[in-house]
Formats: sequence, C-alpha cells, structure tokens
Amino acid sequence: MRGYEAAQILKEKGITLEDVEAEIAYRKETNAFSNNPQNEAFMDMTLNQIVRIREMWNI
Repeated sequence: MRGYEAAQILKEKGITLEDVEAEIAYRKETNAFSNNPQNEAFMDMTLNQIVRIREMWNI
C-alpha cells in the first residue's frame, strides 16, 4: 500500500498526524517490530512505511 492510500485509511479510522508522529518516535526509541506497535492501527507496518505516511499526510 502506498503512503497516500495508507494515510487516507488511517484518517478514516480517526488516526491523527500526532498519532503517526508518536508511533515513529516509539519505534525509533524502542526498535519495536511491526508486530509490536504502540498503536494497533500501525500493526504490520514498518517504520519506513509509517514515515512515508507522514510525508503523504497532507496531500
């Protein structure tokens, strides 16, 4: 799934840009794997995918 599409899906689920930023910070601080997210909305997403979502958020 591309970043733009994923961002749209997350927005529909009520996820905010702050939630995306928090998940990125959590992953960087803890080296969490994609099957251990802080927020379940990001289950099975890699850190790179989440960063891409952040880049595409306002498009």
